[in-house]
Amino acid sequence: MRNYEFPKLTAAQMPLLERWFRLAHVRVWWPDTVKQLMMMEKDLDNPQIDMRLVTLNGHPFAYIHDHDARAFTMPQYGDLPAGARVMATFVGDSDFIGQDHPASYITARLRHLRLQYPMVAVGPNTTDTRAIATYAKAGFLKRRLAPTKDGKLVQVMTHL
Repeated sequence: MRNYEFPKLTAAQMPLLERWFRLAHVRVWWPDTVKQLMMMEKDLDNPQIDMRLVTLNGHPFAYIHDHDARAFTMPQYGDLPAGARVMATFVGDSDFIGQDHPASYITARLRHLRLQYPMVAVGPNTTDTRAIATYAKAGFLKRRLAPTKDGKLVQVMTHL
């Protein structure tokens, strides 16, 4: 097991996130860099969302966040029990792609979250087969297909 750490995201790290959002492998699923950065900057001090970097040996290479399933208007999570968390993540540093890091760091983060919350959910796009497989490897089970508020279809998966 690798020794991943999850330091809180700070304003000083926003230039790093901006670089990552501009990379092709991130833009595929997080296409609006300006919108994403504005939301993140606005939410840096929002207690409803926990935004973190993922580091290995002090090197930041990914981003992960979680929030209460009911904190934001996200109809795909409306049937989840009170206290459920929703997680989203991406690998920013392309040198870390293809090395099985996502399933490993998601599992490490889940160990912490599951001590506090009854369920953790994710909702990758139905066409993002890599993310669906990664979440399954980390122990998430497919729950149902559901539309988002803007009509996109996602695969809701839960970790119980």
